[in-house]
Amino acid sequence: MGCNVLIRVKYASLITLLGCLCLICTGIAAQPSQRSLLLVCSADANLESLSHAEVRKIFLGVPVTKGQVRLRPLLNSTDPLATDVFLQQVVFMSRREYERQLLSRVFRLGDPRPPEYDEIDSLVEDLLDTPGSLSFMWSEQLESHAGLKSLGILWKSSNN
Repeated sequence: MGCNVLIRVKYASLITLLGCLCLICTGIAAQPSQRSLLLVCSADANLESLSHAEVRKIFLGVPVTKGQVRLRPLLNSTDPLATDVFLQQVVFMSRREYERQLLSRVFRLGDPRPPEYDEIDSLVEDLLDTPGSLSFMWSEQLESHAGLKSLGILWKSSNN
């Protein structure tokens, strides 16, 4: 009788230990992978990289020229999270403040607003067809669209 109780206790301890290991492994596997927001352009573009300050200026409508080509922003609104991250981490503005700045430039200087895209295929098509056009997208989006290249990482998530 005492032997049966001892075996049950050992099995219960072993099952508890295995259960804890399964939960730990599941927790590790369930953590989101690290995401990167990239600055992208056509693979044919003669651009290597841009500073965050240059990217900020471009998306605020300030004329920036590289290699005789004026760089043109294309606002990627296909993913609200990517747009918010871009505006907050690169342009250093909320969506509302960014809209205000753009409207101010339109009324003061007559500058057009950057085109905004709700569909990724339209965005990619214009990136490929318009010389000097730039946008941003997640790294996994770039991998699934041929003809584009990354000019650098604008933001990377942390797994802390």
